[in-house]
Amino acid sequence: MEDYIRFLAVAEHRSISRAAEALHVSQPALSRTISLMEEDLGTRLFVRTRQGVQLSEAGKTLYLYASRAVRAINNAREEIDYSLRQTDLVLRICCGDSWGFGILPPIVQRFSEDHPDVFLQVDILDHESRIQGLETRSHAIAFGVISPEVLATRAYDFEPLIKAPYDVYCDETHPLLAKSEVTASDLLSFHWINHKFEYDYDPSSALKTKRHFALRTNAILHAIGAMRGSKYLLSTAKTLKGHFARAGIVPLIEDPESPVFVSGAITARNAHLRSTAREFLSYVRTTIASG
Repeated sequence: MEDYIRFLAVAEHRSISRAAEALHVSQPALSRTISLMEEDLGTRLFVRTRQGVQLSEAGKTLYLYASRAVRAINNAREEIDYSLRQTDLVLRICCGDSWGFGILPPIVQRFSEDHPDVFLQVDILDHESRIQGLETRSHAIAFGVISPEVLATRAYDFEPLIKAPYDVYCDETHPLLAKSEVTASDLLSFHWINHKFEYDYDPSSALKTKRHFALRTNAILHAIGAMRGSKYLLSTAKTLKGHFARAGIVPLIEDPESPVFVSGAITARNAHLRSTAREFLSYVRTTIASG
């Protein structure tokens, strides 16, 4: 990253000497950095002129991506630094869709009413982003599933809170709702939505079924929009029943192909949970235990 920062400085100052002065490095060292980058890429990054240096065509391409990368890294550092400097009055958690839409809303509301001085932020993220949030300490707790590979690293603690198969959902006008008994073969007669919601760490699961997936989505709101008034079927968490019902999407049967998905609270093993995080987790445990 330091090499790219030096490259950007030369491009912006249009002078190796001025860039070296701004970076507080020697001019020979900076020239050497640029030479090694050009050698590595197999092309010239700058064209020397009487006025100094200017970007070559390859240099312009590198500048476009390098500037984005450096800006993104700086933004990440600022966000990490900000979250590390927060007090117990700020609590950031992340979760998957079934937690974010089906489980946490009433818990968040009750916790916020009981702790009006605490700023609580809930981010609905995919599995990989949730783990990154814990790793960078931008989030104190994650709720959802955890992949076997991540769990095997022993870098995270996982507390199972919910264990249940999925339900098959459909629009409230779906023809299968008129049947007294819906079979697995009946389900194969309709098109499905392939989603990532809670088990996005294993997309190959969609390849282990005879179901025909006509649509693919990684957002629950997109799935709801597609299902309204349609004959599509969707298999996902039971905890979304209430959220779906408000949109006219209802459970058809318990998914006969669904494995039992275990979902719960995930924390970084070497992280110290602040008092607000521990108390929020207690609210979650109590709510789930009470049904």
